[in-house]
Amino acid sequence: MLKISELDSQILKYLLHDGRESFADIAKKCNVTKNKVWKRYNVMEKKGVIVGATLQVNFAILGYDALATLLVNIEAQQIDQVVKRIEQIKEVHAYRQYNTAYNLRGVAVLKDLSELDQVKEAIRRKMPTMGLKTYIWTGVKNIPQNLMLTQNQNMIDKSFETAEPVIPKREKEATIDELDRKIINKLTSNGREAFSGIARDIGTSTDTIVKRYHKLKNNGVIKVAIQIDLKRLGYHALLDFNIASVSSLNLSGIVESLENTPDIITITKTSGDYDLQVTAAIRNIEQMFTLQETIAKIPGVTIVETSARKLPTAWPTPLQYISTY
Repeated sequence: MLKISELDSQILKYLLHDGRESFADIAKKCNVTKNKVWKRYNVMEKKGVIVGATLQVNFAILGYDALATLLVNIEAQQIDQVVKRIEQIKEVHAYRQYNTAYNLRGVAVLKDLSELDQVKEAIRRKMPTMGLKTYIWTGVKNIPQNLMLTQNQNMIDKSFETAEPVIPKREKEATIDELDRKIINKLTSNGREAFSGIARDIGTSTDTIVKRYHKLKNNGVIKVAIQIDLKRLGYHALLDFNIASVSSLNLSGIVESLENTPDIITITKTSGDYDLQVTAAIRNIEQMFTLQETIAKIPGVTIVETSARKLPTAWPTPLQYISTY
């Protein structure tokens, strides 16, 4: 574990919120010099805290109809074999879960909602599953800057809240062309790559890349975030909570309580047995129990099911869903 300062924490949070924010702008917000921000960034990079940068995207605007969570129950002896097979289904990204009957969780990215039945059939046909549940995503709140990076940190900093999010509209698909997709692919690999380098690789002008990037960002299509190694900051696992509520009328209050809870980093609204799927980064078992108890005590919550998974080497992972509410 690497201890970081309050300034380091603020720099990380600003860059998780906007991975291309300039050192000069961050310096103004932190009331320090640009050179100091640059030095602290370089130190964190050398020490393996900052490990890259990638994109969050709005799949609806890019032409995808839906995202869905797949919970799969597999014989323990078959898990490695099944993971390899699922990785061959291009629409699905999967990872192992622990402390739950459903020991494999996947996210399916669907061009058409009818593809979900095809994905489910492919899993049942090719793999020795003992159970399969699916939940369609209806909204995402992606808040990586919600991490509690230092013990002295205040509660959630509201300065990171953006203006009203762009509501996805299918007619906006026509505004995304091949050049936009090339820019998205480049920034997925390196969200902080110089615009001049992207322009050179794609074969267009730097000015064109800058204009296209800002258009994509301002229309809510993409958001750059730096990637960090959570283990270097003392985290040891991700917890996923499946939450059901008394009624849909309770959801807004539940979401508000969750987004004001440190270390909760995504809140996904779903249809099905559960109303919300929530992910948190945790440091130890004590924090896990505390989070479970905190969520269970939120007015309106009726069911909380918890599973754990390993940390990725670089987080946030590429192409997470940008916030939609």
